[in-house]
Amino acid sequence: MIVEPNEANTQQSLKKIESAPYQTRFFSASSASCPLTTLSKQAFYPKDGPLVGPHKVRYSIPHLYANEFVSEFNFRFCKIKPIGLLHWVSLKRLCIQKSALREDVIRKVLMGSPRLESLELHDCYGFHRLDIVSESLRKLVVDSYLIDMLDMLESEERKLELEIVAPKIVCIEILGCFNMKCRIKDVSALVEAKLDFNMQNGYDSDEKEGACEKYQDIVRDILESVHHVKKLTVGHWCLMVVSIMSMEHLPSPLSKCQCLTMKTSMEKGNLPGIARLLQSSPYVETLNMDITSSYYIGLEFLNRRYRSSYLDEMKHWKSGEIYFKSLLVCLKTITIFGFGERLFHMKEAFILVVQFLLKNAKVQEKMVITTSRDMQNERRILLLEFLKVAQKFLSFPRSSPHAVIMFPYL
Repeated sequence: MIVEPNEANTQQSLKKIESAPYQTRFFSASSASCPLTTLSKQAFYPKDGPLVGPHKVRYSIPHLYANEFVSEFNFRFCKIKPIGLLHWVSLKRLCIQKSALREDVIRKVLMGSPRLESLELHDCYGFHRLDIVSESLRKLVVDSYLIDMLDMLESEERKLELEIVAPKIVCIEILGCFNMKCRIKDVSALVEAKLDFNMQNGYDSDEKEGACEKYQDIVRDILESVHHVKKLTVGHWCLMVVSIMSMEHLPSPLSKCQCLTMKTSMEKGNLPGIARLLQSSPYVETLNMDITSSYYIGLEFLNRRYRSSYLDEMKHWKSGEIYFKSLLVCLKTITIFGFGERLFHMKEAFILVVQFLLKNAKVQEKMVITTSRDMQNERRILLLEFLKVAQKFLSFPRSSPHAVIMFPYL
């Protein structure tokens, strides 16, 4: 809710504080046990209007560095520069967006937040190493890291990369756009990893010599770093890079994941990546395929590189079947999200994948196919087309006698 401090609500208590830099009078709050009078309105909002640019103006939060009651902070466009130690003893979730953060500040935040469970950094910059030594932190989200031109020029002598060391966290999400290498090192306690990011080659053209090789190294290194997790999500860009690696006969690390999620457009160019991830994941029990349209920075470059290594995707898929059909011995549940109108125009690849999974998943119990939300009230002709595809799936042979195929309209 939006609360304006006044005498009528000075005794109202707070649990969650969220900055809103474009407003000058209000702030967001929800109940707990921190008197409103202990907070400063100026800690959140500028007095002189909107921002000049995303990296130009920052707002100080001097009165919030010692707070015993708030359990959730959401900061945007803020200067986080505590003098001395922080004292956020009740804080469990911290989200920082579009802010400069030094490594020593991050250390102070972690030291001063003994109950912190979730840390999210969205479009933050100014640090090159995240050394997470917190005993309580369980989830880390790093969403986008773009260095501006000045930083890149100043860092010419320095290796441009973001290094994450977090031996005790159990969930990590690497999201958004990066123009520097992201390296995950010690994450020995990790259980879940979501790799839904894309790379752009700094301010140079993606066609710069060696760019694709660099991308392949980054994806291979990160997959190796999280090979032990039980739940793994691979986004569009990473899947496309794995496709190129497969077409060029480059190795990729084995994974011990039991639940694998792939975000795919289900175009033919995704087939080698899907095949490679299945080959590399012999312990998968649950497979989720999230079919969505894809656009990301560098998409055209990867497509050109893929086409330069062109091979008939169908033949490539079928030639690999002998090598990985025996690996699907643990697969029990397959869920396909987002089956919709766009698949009717590219259903050859989709049908090939479904047919293969039904034929080779020996202990499969169910395959659930769901439509996209925009198809819930579609025209009758589309529903009839969906029915034809469903009937085709039901005609495919299944290696598991217990396999059931579930459709939303049947």
